[in-house]
Amino acid sequence: MGKYEPLGDHLRALQGNNWNANFDEIERVLGFRLPKSARDHRAWWSNHSGGNHSQAAVWVEAGWETRDIDQKRERIRFERVRRARSAHSPSVIPIEPDRDLWAEAARITGIKDRGELEQAAARALIQREAARALALMGGTDPDAVSAPRARSFP
Repeated sequence: MGKYEPLGDHLRALQGNNWNANFDEIERVLGFRLPKSARDHRAWWSNHSGGNHSQAAVWVEAGWETRDIDQKRERIRFERVRRARSAHSPSVIPIEPDRDLWAEAARITGIKDRGELEQAAARALIQREAARALALMGGTDPDAVSAPRARSFP
């Protein structure tokens, strides 16, 4: 058992799909202090489980990914991306998408075809995350267009 496995066990045991934690909570779960690199380098929290990222391998294997890393406030959000059957089974059961969510997305966008709706959702997510990454680096997107607002005229 690797030294980060208690974190994987903790994540597997959670009932919800999100865990907002601070570094102190994570250290209590682990039973030791996080390394300095966890506080200094955002890449330590990446979801890349290859190479020397044994910590990431634990949460990825447990079916979770990191989101919203705030090293200054020492806070992070873990999000379930798939549900593990048990702590000792590498098999996973995908989380079923909420049918009401797809129906609402179809109603809002007017896109009725599920495949087209999934592509539009993926494009929007990629665009949002790219914009967030750019903003974090202090950049802007000069081609960005704000959504039209409904205005009532007298």
